[in-house]
Amino acid sequence: MKSDNQTKFMPEIPANESEELKKNVKSASEKVISDYIDRMKKASKNRPETMQYFDEISNFFGQREKEIREAKKNGKKVIGYSCVFAPIELILAAGAIPVRINSGWYDTSKLGDRVVPVEVCPVIRSTIGAQMIGLSPYFELSDAVISTLTCDGMTKMSEILSDAKPVWTMCPPRMKDSKQSLQLWKQEILNIKERIEKLTGNKITGKNLRTAIELMQKATKAFRRLQDMRKGTPVIMGRDAMLVNQTSLWDDIKRWTEKTETLCNELQKKASQKQLACPADTPRVLITGTPMFWPDNWKVPSLIEEATPQGIIVADELCSSDRILNDPVGIDEWTMEDMINAIAERYLMASTCPCFTSAEGNIDRINWLTTKVKDYKVNGVIYYVVRGCMLYAMEYARVKKVLDKLNIPVYYLDTEYTREDAGQMKTRVEAFLEMLSSRVDI
Repeated sequence: MKSDNQTKFMPEIPANESEELKKNVKSASEKVISDYIDRMKKASKNRPETMQYFDEISNFFGQREKEIREAKKNGKKVIGYSCVFAPIELILAAGAIPVRINSGWYDTSKLGDRVVPVEVCPVIRSTIGAQMIGLSPYFELSDAVISTLTCDGMTKMSEILSDAKPVWTMCPPRMKDSKQSLQLWKQEILNIKERIEKLTGNKITGKNLRTAIELMQKATKAFRRLQDMRKGTPVIMGRDAMLVNQTSLWDDIKRWTEKTETLCNELQKKASQKQLACPADTPRVLITGTPMFWPDNWKVPSLIEEATPQGIIVADELCSSDRILNDPVGIDEWTMEDMINAIAERYLMASTCPCFTSAEGNIDRINWLTTKVKDYKVNGVIYYVVRGCMLYAMEYARVKKVLDKLNIPVYYLDTEYTREDAGQMKTRVEAFLEMLSSRVDI
């Protein structure tokens, strides 16, 4: 990090205080990770054995951190990113390692309050706070960070984090269906390509880009296979599937793909043998709203699947889970021009981020939500919003109106980045699931 007289935003924290804070939060985080994994193991007597791999990778301070540190010693560059708009294929094609750096730690959001007001989205405050004490190994290991300006919080966070790392911003157009939008976004993609090449010293060739695209296409195929298996009788708990989805954000993607295919093979066998993760009549829930980041912010999924009566998360519409790898880059011809165009289209046109608008509203997100509700036989939707997340909060009324027409109950669940309200939320979640359970029985 730059010295204090060079920083524009970050307050000075004495080295001994910073180290003590980091030690305490890291220790608490490791306990949270261990606790959530233990609870997920107990949630289903038929939990897949392959989940042991993803349990290990979920530890930020474990195997994957060591692998990336070793790779950096051997000359590899690491590129962090804060949003699913970042073109992963370009990072891989340049021989770099992509890692997402958003913070799911509750404790560091309080540290972020020293820099930005408490009214700001706690995901933003938590990410800033984690950087203040050097907590996140993936941010600290990053040589540069790609930050997408999807909201005011992300925009200002980009400036603040630039005190510590080079931050490359990308600005998605607010209207996807305007004539110039795709061309503007393609230029953003080309600008990032140049910066990646300059950082790594590696030219992104047509051959390397094709290899990276094909690698990510295989990951998408495995990802979709896992999500499709959640459409029928429950063979995997929602928290487990969400953890698999999220580990793709920092794991070696080739290995992640292989392990996910192994998991799907195991689930297919369990389905044929009727080894269900929970009773078949368990209320089926979809989560949408603010992204949920491991490890602390696993509160709501845990409340749903440990409730009385129990629910199961069969799908979500989160950019931290089901939206991560859902859409592949589609190629017509393997020319450099076509590949760049295809990457631009994939990261813009397929996105259902609430940052978009149009004359008809964010219709792509509405269509995707209603399709998932039908395909996954959803009994009810929990619309989750952390206080300060204006984009998702302001879209709730539109989503509720659409779901009401489908006769799908939806519950607005707002919360802070804290453990303190878990008891109150448990009561609210269980009341919603009780209602869903009575409807399922009918």
